[in-house]
Amino acid sequence: MLRVLFSVAAAALLAAAPLALTATTAAAAPNATKVCKHKTSSGKIKTWRCGKDQPCCSAEMINYYTCGSKTLGCL
Repeated sequence: MLRVLFSVAAAALLAAAPLALTATTAAAAPNATKVCKHKTSSGKIKTWRCGKDQPCCSAEMINYYTCGSKTLGCL
């Protein structure tokens, strides 16, 4: 009887986990990005979005503008 009760409780927790996860990501979504800007040598401003904790990376010589890694930075 205890096993059945435990398995029902575990199934309820597993079923509710995705709902809780989407609620936290939806609440954090408006502030989760930042705008990255880079002025090119021709005077144009290139704009893209990265995560709040990601660095803005640009390599103008190869026309490459992207977001970096949290741990490795702009490699």
